[in-house]
Amino acid sequence: MDIELYGRVIWRHKVVVGIGLVLALVLATLSYVKVSQKGIAYRDSEQWVSYETLSVTQPGFMEGRLNASGADPSRLTLLAVLYSKYVDADPVHRAIWPQGAGDESIEAAPVMAVSGSSSSSALPIISIAAFSPTGRGAQLLAVRTTDALMRYIATRQEQAHVPIGQRVELQPVKRALSNKPLLWQGRSKALPIVIFLTALIAAIGLAFILENLNPQIAAVSDAEEENVRRVIGRPRAS
Repeated sequence: MDIELYGRVIWRHKVVVGIGLVLALVLATLSYVKVSQKGIAYRDSEQWVSYETLSVTQPGFMEGRLNASGADPSRLTLLAVLYSKYVDADPVHRAIWPQGAGDESIEAAPVMAVSGSSSSSALPIISIAAFSPTGRGAQLLAVRTTDALMRYIATRQEQAHVPIGQRVELQPVKRALSNKPLLWQGRSKALPIVIFLTALIAAIGLAFILENLNPQIAAVSDAEEENVRRVIGRPRAS
């Protein structure tokens, strides 16, 4: 690879390469942000996640008693699995997103005693994950999801006339507003990088095409020789 040759060609057609460099920067920037009458905004949105945790229990905090005589813990675990599916129920979704979900989403699942284990080791605890383009939005979405699920369960219990003392309760254990949201997925910079390199390589390629159409490498003036030496750090080969 003759670096000196490449340097002379690029320097001779520096206007073309310079325009290509500016164009590459502009195209890469426009692929990352968009300009409108409202100002400059990112094209891609981030994804933030916030978590809430609910305990599936019964009145009286039976978990704190030595000899509990309440509901079977295995039944509460099964209810945790069932209630986590209720998050996808239409009434719950309408309560969470009256105007539609947009770029937001939610997930719910029972907490496992051992991470990665089967559902047989589930605990009577539900974990809710709320995803939104902003951290604050993820927190508020998690809160709305918890409230909507609790209201949905309470409404069905009232409609079924379940005695208050026999009702299953959902008690928040970990609140989203008390914990910082986490960045789930950042904005990808792969496309701007690809566009920048493609445009820059195209500009350099055009410089070599122009050089082949009108070769002038053999006639290098002293001034051009000095410019090449300053750019690449050594004189051309003799």
